[in-house]
Amino acid sequence: MTVMKKHAGQPASTVTATKAKASFSAVLARAGYQGQRIVIKKGTRPTAVILGYEDYQMLVDLEDRYESALLAKILKEDRFLTLDEVTKRLGL
Repeated sequence: MTVMKKHAGQPASTVTATKAKASFSAVLARAGYQGQRIVIKKGTRPTAVILGYEDYQMLVDLEDRYESALLAKILKEDRFLTLDEVTKRLGL
């Protein structure tokens, strides 16, 4: 099966929690097979997002890259403290 991706910048679909519950299979199909991101609202407040697994995995990968870049920056700036330095600063 081919997953059709939404283009970046397009707004996510929004449905109420009641409607999402009543048509959960359709909501899953839209997210999983059509690449839509669907915001679930409870009342007027957005509370959750349903997205396809490929989009989820992309977000996890981006998060990993971001954290790796932060760690590389911290290591480059030598901002880590040894355990001895921490205990000294805390007066332990």
